[in-house]
Amino acid sequence: MRLIRYRFGEFVLDPAVRELSRAGHRLPLPLKSLECLVYLVANRERAVGRDELVSAVWGRADVSDTVITQTMRRARKALDDAGDRQTMIRTVPGFGYRWVAEVEELDPAAPAVTSTSAPEAIADVESADAPAPVAVALEPEAGSVSRRRRISRWLIVLAVAAVVVLLGFVAARIMRPAPSSTASTAAAQMRATVLPVRVAEDEADASWVRLGAMEYAADRLRGAALQVTPTEQTLHLGAGLAESGALDTDALKQLLARSDARWLIVPSAQRSGTQWRVQLRVLDSDSDVSVEAVGDTPLQAMAVATDAWLHRIQRASPDRAAPTALQERLRRIDAELDAGQLDAARAQIQATPASLRDSAAMQVREGQLEYRAGRMADAARLFERALAQQPAAPAGVRAKGLMGLGGVALRMGHPDRAQAHYSQALAVLADDDSNRDTSLLGNAYNGRGVSQVQQGNLEAAVADLGQARIAMRRTGDVVSAAMVGANLGRMEGMRNHWPQALQEFDSAIDVFERFQVNDYLAATLAAKAMAQLELVQPAQARATLARTDALRGALEDPQLIAVIQNARATVALATGKLGDAEAAIDALAATTTQDPSVTRLRMALAVARGDVAGAGRWAGDAGARPEGQDASVATIAVQAAATSTDAGRWLRPEGAGGAAARPDPADAFARAFVQHRFGDRAAALRDAQAALAIANRDGSPNDRVRANLLRARVLMDAGQMDQATAVLGELDAYAAVDYRVAWLAAALYGKRGDAGSARQARQEAKTLAGERAPGVVPLL
Repeated sequence: MRLIRYRFGEFVLDPAVRELSRAGHRLPLPLKSLECLVYLVANRERAVGRDELVSAVWGRADVSDTVITQTMRRARKALDDAGDRQTMIRTVPGFGYRWVAEVEELDPAAPAVTSTSAPEAIADVESADAPAPVAVALEPEAGSVSRRRRISRWLIVLAVAAVVVLLGFVAARIMRPAPSSTASTAAAQMRATVLPVRVAEDEADASWVRLGAMEYAADRLRGAALQVTPTEQTLHLGAGLAESGALDTDALKQLLARSDARWLIVPSAQRSGTQWRVQLRVLDSDSDVSVEAVGDTPLQAMAVATDAWLHRIQRASPDRAAPTALQERLRRIDAELDAGQLDAARAQIQATPASLRDSAAMQVREGQLEYRAGRMADAARLFERALAQQPAAPAGVRAKGLMGLGGVALRMGHPDRAQAHYSQALAVLADDDSNRDTSLLGNAYNGRGVSQVQQGNLEAAVADLGQARIAMRRTGDVVSAAMVGANLGRMEGMRNHWPQALQEFDSAIDVFERFQVNDYLAATLAAKAMAQLELVQPAQARATLARTDALRGALEDPQLIAVIQNARATVALATGKLGDAEAAIDALAATTTQDPSVTRLRMALAVARGDVAGAGRWAGDAGARPEGQDASVATIAVQAAATSTDAGRWLRPEGAGGAAARPDPADAFARAFVQHRFGDRAAALRDAQAALAIANRDGSPNDRVRANLLRARVLMDAGQMDQATAVLGELDAYAAVDYRVAWLAAALYGKRGDAGSARQARQEAKTLAGERAPGVVPLL
């Protein structure tokens, strides 16, 4: 029975043949994008949640936000519905998507009329979401230590192929220096980038040959001690290349330059009678050569062609044997998994002869499939069966099985068990001198780092995740290493190592710009801007965040957009651009619900404008500080509150969290500020000094500046001008860059009757004020 076809405007969507056409012409569209369209149209009477869509289309829960966004972006582009139009697919902020266009259901018996011209094939880049998604993110906000420790819902995803492991980890500080530029250049001299195999779209085996034969060629090159650009990175690089027709040599040369590799390999395959013919076109900076080979299967032909080219460059593959039936079956399965086709992968496994299906390698693959389908018990059983085989499987297979068990343990909330499995995997790999795949080491260290973080063992996580990045760099996976590096920067910020954080961010930003990984780029720019605020560099923070303006059209993820708007509002407040701050707050409020950041920013804007009544209403209406909420809102609320009662509701009781809990600089500041406004001067000065001591030990430069500014205010109000001037002297380095310091200097020197110093301070304050009125006491 043929499925119903749908018509909307000029478009016809045919689920039975998986085609989208416009005015009778078939449109090129990746399979996952098309399946998302089918599901949204079929459920058009309601909004579809993100998790529901993922479960229906991908068949698993661990699909990255980046992949979903890219998938929907391609669907919208095919419908001319991109950007702000949303006349067909509407984003439901914080929830998912809804189909909103009128739809006509066509008679399934009627013939579908489409153009017979061959459409341009496009890469299904959703395969970047490989069997092992590695997710890392921390919210790039400035403020208290507690708030900087919060994990954002928006995820930065690293697709690391071949090992199933759930990584929801917080990256930690790298413990070893990055490779020198000389070492990196030497590595590039022995690196190859292998593009997906170009194969006729109507070829029955096209779906698995494109990526399966590509990965097989890459493995043979790695066996000859060459570095090979990882698949996800290659797909980013080659996203703009056509998969059919002639390739422009200049475009290939440009891709080679961007890949930072010595060779670019462009494979193609076609059936020739009962055999397969494979051609490798290999480009380097000086030459463009081709190698051809014929074999009974695509992998056999690829093996001969790859080895022939290795012979030309005087490298020998240690594996001269033709691919086995097991290797070919595993490649077919991997290709389906890479494309997110779990049913097709399962069919390949079920069609495998019993003699091969009982192998440890096949059982590990089947375990990965069940893991991705969310069947943890079945996955664990398969991994354990593979590990129990005698004689023992090769080290790489055993390591994957152990890491699979580690991923299951993390998914089931048992980080201690996960740590044990990953440690066993590392031990297996350490004992195997023949293993050349450092990506396995990277995954094992990553997984153990995650389990350490979940148990609160941050120092141990630091070492493991540092080792993970080193392993990624050794494999030439610069994009994944940059993703880890961006999060290492966030961890450095949590540890108040702000200069190191900026170094990590800058390195990651360079890579994301080169490979046009726009969502990661935007998130890292926002994180860098917030780090610059913590370093009391507001002008630099504004310049950094301005770089995200050009990326607006490329961002669709509402959670990431909310992070950017939060950063825009915070930076605008710090630089006195109050109109920009209001616009960003309104945009943030439109995309999020019940977000305490909106309340914090509304209160801050009212204080900055001198709207005492409005600030008081925001602080009073917000009520008491919710249990578990970080101190960043409290630091603003106590400055906005109209009464001591309203302000007191935002204070955290002293000693909360137990004797072992470290005091938070933001909590200490809030307590001192309440004493300054509503208590006695002696208590205010005592608490302000305590807040400074905590900030000196556990805070950022901004925490220290804020505590000193409060001390100076308390002393000035008490008439202790010499002591206040001494405190201000500690802040002199910031007077030319921070409006709060310049404003207080003008007020203090004016009170002392020092006309010359007051005039200079007022001029500095005027330069930094933006839209802030000089008669309004600045927000601290």
